[in-house]
Amino acid sequence: MKNRKINIFAALTLGLMIAFAGCKKDDGGVRSSVVIKDVPVVSTSIESTGSQAIDLLNLAGFSGKFKVSLYFPGATPPDKVDIVVRKNGSNANVKVMKKDVTTLPYSLTVTSADIAALFGVAVALGDTYDFAPDLYVGVNKFEAFPATGLGNGPGIIAFPLYSDFARFAAICAYDPAIYEGDFLVVSDGFGDFSPGEVVKFTKISNNSFSFINPYVTSPLPIIVSINTLNNQATIAKQKVGNAFTWQLAYTNPNMAVSASATSVVAPCSKTITLAIAYTVDQGGFGTYNLVLKKK
Repeated sequence: MKNRKINIFAALTLGLMIAFAGCKKDDGGVRSSVVIKDVPVVSTSIESTGSQAIDLLNLAGFSGKFKVSLYFPGATPPDKVDIVVRKNGSNANVKVMKKDVTTLPYSLTVTSADIAALFGVAVALGDTYDFAPDLYVGVNKFEAFPATGLGNGPGIIAFPLYSDFARFAAICAYDPAIYEGDFLVVSDGFGDFSPGEVVKFTKISNNSFSFINPYVTSPLPIIVSINTLNNQATIAKQKVGNAFTWQLAYTNPNMAVSASATSVVAPCSKTITLAIAYTVDQGGFGTYNLVLKKK
């Protein structure tokens, strides 16, 4: 019968010592069939001096930097590491980026061309690439992304400042230059705007712009704010005019857009979707999608 192997990370040694100290002497020792291996704790983190994501609108500009280092300074390092990369969270799709690294800490810079050459296809919107080390200790190899079971890092992810892999996601980063000027209405669930109608966006800052709803009296600028980390669009509840032109009895119309995955800008396609909640003094109409595309 094969021996059962338990991988004990150096970080857990103290906990085991405490646990064993609480055992009775007649509980028996560790069975001879159990093999305990001391695996060093290695952290992989993105460095702030490089790109934090892969911008599909500027693939050539991507320069991702990350560092592989011992979590506990002065701890015994692995004999060597291979730095590997996993695509789209699939442990069945892992490539070796750098073999036989023998000195930690070790920093590496990757480009979108490096990634495309490694996987044989261009980086696409929504792709994620996770970089981490396979560890070699003696004759044993401890994989970051094994085909089955847990990798060499997830057991200690709750440790402060520890990161078991560095992830770069392929996104279309927000570009304020796109979201100004003329946009065409694709659809308006509320029915104020007609498909093909032109709406002008006016830049306010690098993460906000405004537009006007002409179907209210005394229209006020409607301010849209963009979370540039996830491209979600929001509108703080605001008065947009004195009354709707199509029904003057509906006074002080307000619009609001809450942060959600349904209200977003898509810079690659130059579109925006706003799930707008409409209210007036007399009550609310509900939430309707307004979709626009750069002219």
